[in-house]
Amino acid sequence: MTASTAPLAVAPRPPPTAKKLSGKTLKASETRWDKRGAWFLAFVTAAAVVGLWALSAYQIDVPPHGRGPQGDTVIGYALGFLTVVLYLVVGMYSLRHRRRVQKNAMTRTWMEVHLAFGLVAGLAAVLHSGPRLLSAAPLHGAFLLAWLGLIASGVAGKVIGVVVPRRLTRIEDEALLVEDVNDRQAALRKEVEELLQANLEDAFVDYANNVAPRAIRNPQHYGRRRLRRPDVIEEVWNETNGAAVLPADKHETARRIVTCLVEERFLDQMQRYHWALRAWIPVHVALTTLCFPWLIIHMITVFLL
Repeated sequence: MTASTAPLAVAPRPPPTAKKLSGKTLKASETRWDKRGAWFLAFVTAAAVVGLWALSAYQIDVPPHGRGPQGDTVIGYALGFLTVVLYLVVGMYSLRHRRRVQKNAMTRTWMEVHLAFGLVAGLAAVLHSGPRLLSAAPLHGAFLLAWLGLIASGVAGKVIGVVVPRRLTRIEDEALLVEDVNDRQAALRKEVEELLQANLEDAFVDYANNVAPRAIRNPQHYGRRRLRRPDVIEEVWNETNGAAVLPADKHETARRIVTCLVEERFLDQMQRYHWALRAWIPVHVALTTLCFPWLIIHMITVFLL
């Protein structure tokens, strides 16, 4: 009779996507060479743009041989053509996003290309147009202003996209959608109203409507100190001296009102941050939609009229 052997323990296999996910995971300490490469290429392109303009301003188109750097010179046409090419490069991000093509590079890499070459496109457009464009050709000058507005809105969106999430992380205990924020605010207001209806004493009403709200500071004040929500509630309760100004049987209800008021103040700030994250997008999209046909009109009026 042979002794039975226990089955060997087999280590669980990692899920099939584990290797793929780990290869794409971005860590804060890792150097993103593809993003740096995008900015390096943009810097080289910007240097070439400035070099062409300087060649026109100080060598080729210097009076009396020329009228200085303008859009209708050889260098001006070269800068205009380069601006169109850069516009198409920048537009590849939107095309890729709409078609959801994920094969070539990562989304954030394309975003860096979109931003870096968008800035260079703005520089090329300004140097192509020349300083007298607004007075000499108002239509083309208006197009230049719209173009610069497009770039400025994109830069603003990038800054907002970096700054606001960091501030949002400081004050939120959990990630919430805008709809969740609205629903929670409504529930908190309703709860405060019900608590006030059940406690109509003058001291309690004054504490809930005046004393406690004035003691709650901007959520970023607490966020910089890394205070969690229970710590903020405790600090407000102590600052308002609620234990001394209210009867003992009202302490629990008053603390609940403080909790609701603190939560609502934080939700108000979160809602403003959520709004800021989206506010620049309609402006950027509208200017993008406006600039493309305007670019075609600009080229037609220059070459055919």
